Amino acid sequence: MSSDMKVITGNFNKTNVEDEVKEARKQSLLEVIDEMRSRVEAGDMTEFVGASIDGDNEVNIHVFSLDIPGAVGLFEIGKNILLTSYEE
Repeated sequence: MSSDMKVITGNFNKTNVEDEVKEARKQSLLEVIDEMRSRVEAGDMTEFVGASIDGDNEVNIHVFSLDIPGAVGLFEIGKNILLTSYEE
């Protein structure tokens, strides 16, 4: 993933800035998903867990595992990541 910095200058209003921030965030999310897809296609990733918060602030934990014990472990890791990184 790249960490490009975008400077917004000139004549703008708050709505335009918010739209720019939303679009940049969306592109960053898609970069993560693209990286995961590449790793799955290359065979480097066989199981995963991801935690997300949707537009309605609903929490989702996404798990793909080959067996139940692995799924439980990955779920717990995802829950831990979410609890330690969530901001009000």
